[in-house]
Amino acid sequence: MYRLRIRILAQEDANEIFAYYGNIDSSLAFRFLNSLYSELDAVAENPELFQFKYKNTRVRYLRKFPFGIHYRVFDEEFIEILSIIHTSRNPKLWKKRNG
Repeated sequence: MYRLRIRILAQEDANEIFAYYGNIDSSLAFRFLNSLYSELDAVAENPELFQFKYKNTRVRYLRKFPFGIHYRVFDEEFIEILSIIHTSRNPKLWKKRNG
């Protein structure tokens, strides 16, 4: 299993999404978190299964929520989570974080 390193901006993305859903319904916010954690576990288990988006970055889409986890694999041990963004948003948003 790979270790995950989550960038601060990706953590802020998750916090904002959680707060948004929390304003609608607290149970919805926790369902989002469960979905996010489940997909992060899937990425850590086998990151190569998920599709390439650009050069060395990949994306894993959440089930039942319109968000993608954008990440890159550094070596045989570690994955960096770049962002968690809505699928309708411009991908250039997270590409700026790739540096």
